[in-house]
Amino acid sequence: MTTTVDQQKGSSYALMYREEQPRQSHHGDQTTQVLPTTPTARFPTEHTSALSTSALKELTPSHLRRTRPTFWAMVQHVFVFLLLSTALTGSFYFFVKTSIGQRLDEIAFTEFSYQLTDYQQPTERILNFIPAVAVISAIIGLIFVVIWKHRFVPSLIGLGIAMCSYLSAYLLKYHLITKPNYGIQEAVLNSAPSGHTTVAAAAGSALFLAAPKKLRPLVALISAILTAATGFSTIVNGWHRPADVITAVLLVSLWTVIGLAILRFVRSEELDMSNTQRSGLILIPLLSIAGSFLGFCSLALYAITIYSPFPGCALSAATCMILTVISFSTSWLVTLLRPQNKIRSPYYTKVWTY
Repeated sequence: MTTTVDQQKGSSYALMYREEQPRQSHHGDQTTQVLPTTPTARFPTEHTSALSTSALKELTPSHLRRTRPTFWAMVQHVFVFLLLSTALTGSFYFFVKTSIGQRLDEIAFTEFSYQLTDYQQPTERILNFIPAVAVISAIIGLIFVVIWKHRFVPSLIGLGIAMCSYLSAYLLKYHLITKPNYGIQEAVLNSAPSGHTTVAAAAGSALFLAAPKKLRPLVALISAILTAATGFSTIVNGWHRPADVITAVLLVSLWTVIGLAILRFVRSEELDMSNTQRSGLILIPLLSIAGSFLGFCSLALYAITIYSPFPGCALSAATCMILTVISFSTSWLVTLLRPQNKIRSPYYTKVWTY
């Protein structure tokens, strides 16, 4: 009689344990784990802990990222930061501190002013219009992502990076960078970096950092176009030289890399599991190839300007140089959007995987 009762109790416990196991629900081609609904107090404690552990392991998605970035992710940020820092320092040194750099910048500035005189009036309207549009669009975008996506911390970081960009541009322009007077340029005071270009690029950077990751490549592309339009407008109207535009773009890009590195440690950024594979597959190679070609053309045209100039040579060289800097900066920023915080696959997949 005792044996029969024990067998019945064992059978009931086995049935209860079997019912409490996670089930697989097949819907189309997807398989979903279903949590047990029966109270866990109906069977022994050891079964509860074992079941909870196994269920959590099975329910944890394989693509769940860690709360802190990997070492390789931070190495990429540091590498891009060093590249931009080197380019910014080299631009200040060559175009501001050396006589040959000042001469090339002045020739390009003169050709922009005299050969594009017919475009000064429409570009002046653009110059007065674009920075205001960029700032207003950034403010509206920040409010939108805070209300819609509840991305308060990324929005705050984007706003802080924009303010740091403008403040550092002001300090570099008026206090930290002094331009030697070689008798080449009429204006003896330093004018780099460009304030208008910095404002346009900083507004785009703020929205770029605050936006969901899926939208960031598009925001980066639009910001690059507006920044280029603002920069060329300042040169055509005789407000700034090409070096001023280049240093402004590099400075804002440098601060944007810092903002992306900070976002790696933000919890709301970890919860954004969006993928930029398709946009990165198109945008990064396209901008890298364009930047490489334009960079080669710029160096060749600058060399021709030094040894055997022809009308429009310095103008073309400066145009290619500005587009090169914008192309590479945008490409590097989009590259850093790769979800490097997730656990990597042990095998090689594709060259452009994001």
